[in-house]
Amino acid sequence: MRLSKRILASAFAAAVFATFAPAVALAAPAADDFDSAAEVSALPFQSTIDTTGATKAADDPSACNHWGEGSVWLRHTASADGLVRLRAQSTRFGPFFGVFTGERGSLTPVAGACTSSSPFDDTFRVQAGVTYHVLLVEYYSWYGGPVNVSLTPVAPAPNDDRASAAPVEISERHEGDLRRASAEPGEPAASCDAGATQSAWYRYTPASPKFVQVLSDRTAVSVYRASDLSEVDCEPSGGNNYQHNVFSATPGESYLVRVADSPESAAPFFVEFAEAEPLAPSVGTYPNNPTVFTDVTLEPFSGDQRPLVTGTVSFGDGGSAPIVPGQQIKHRYAADGEYTVTVTGSTKDGRTGTGSEVLKVDTHDVAVTAFSVPASARAGQTKPIKVSVANTRHDENVRVTLYKVSTSGSGYDLEIGHGTQWVAASASGRTDFPFAYTYSAEDAAKGSVEFRVEATMPDRGWGADAKPDDNQARAKTTSVRKAAGTNAVID
Repeated sequence: MRLSKRILASAFAAAVFATFAPAVALAAPAADDFDSAAEVSALPFQSTIDTTGATKAADDPSACNHWGEGSVWLRHTASADGLVRLRAQSTRFGPFFGVFTGERGSLTPVAGACTSSSPFDDTFRVQAGVTYHVLLVEYYSWYGGPVNVSLTPVAPAPNDDRASAAPVEISERHEGDLRRASAEPGEPAASCDAGATQSAWYRYTPASPKFVQVLSDRTAVSVYRASDLSEVDCEPSGGNNYQHNVFSATPGESYLVRVADSPESAAPFFVEFAEAEPLAPSVGTYPNNPTVFTDVTLEPFSGDQRPLVTGTVSFGDGGSAPIVPGQQIKHRYAADGEYTVTVTGSTKDGRTGTGSEVLKVDTHDVAVTAFSVPASARAGQTKPIKVSVANTRHDENVRVTLYKVSTSGSGYDLEIGHGTQWVAASASGRTDFPFAYTYSAEDAAKGSVEFRVEATMPDRGWGADAKPDDNQARAKTTSVRKAAGTNAVID
């Protein structure tokens, strides 16, 4: 059926009106404001709360440093000390939440009790008689909908206290949640991370002497002798993707391993126990093609995540230097050759090891020692140019290139010619490279010509010459006149 133009026009107008008509304001939820927060009288609590139409008051705090556009409040006064897990679930992204104490206008966030990413749940500690304000925040005002909210008491981690440290063996992996951990009175603090107060404990007693490795993810890990709580190792939280502790374990002696983090960063974690690998020291050198004219920087490595803190680097030529953390080791070799560089060192946990590398010192050096050009010439004349090259190190294939220096400011010199010769190494010998140049009318018009020569070793590659500064030279024909028989002024 064909629709009339009037019907089509009416339909179009209705669509335009629907598109640009003001949105109908939705009624705000009952718990939209702090003062009308939904009371949670007892735990466990579970309810579906609709955030559709939620607004945000001017004095609403930000949760997890995020500022949304719609919020709903819940309120709970704890009847006893303990741990509570808060979870907010929906079929969309969000909402995120934060937990606060205090009064309107002066609310204080509960450390670690906020989340702005999926899964939207967190665990926090409550105190009897304290009122906790839960703020559910939607990212956008139009983004609301049903949210399944639950507040559930949870038990502390079974190894929350030092006396309940979980026994472990080598090659075991354990998982836990530091949000369910606390700091007990008198608990030793990690010397490397005093802010890591929520902790879980493990106990290890070796049957034979060994170096024990403890691997964890971003948590602070400290190790103590169980007999006197003296700290034997400590690694702070957050420095690397995985924290790597190693300590020397004596047979029959028990060790306590404390895994901890700050209340703000407490999260699920894992910890693995293993026997530490032996050290495999090595040495890095810079530059990788040293010569007798350059200092070599030698950097010792342990072959482990932990650096060497003591030891010696032997250069292979009779010299050596101690390993001092933070200090570079430099050495200059007196002669070409292959040297066995040996590293012997220890990490702070007491492991020692030795390793060696072969370092080749190979010096190649040619130099332009003389560059002779005519002092004067006329246009049309061809005159000889001579370049002398010295080579004191190794027999080399040497290429000498003659250039006419540009006066146009382009930066590009004109190649006149080049020659290649086999130059034997000699303490005092010189090899001459002959060239010839025909002076032009353009040279006469300018009155002078500057030349440049460069000696290279084409078989060695770029950067092979140990002293490149003496590979070039410049010389100048200071007077170039017009050709004889022309209207030249006779000097």
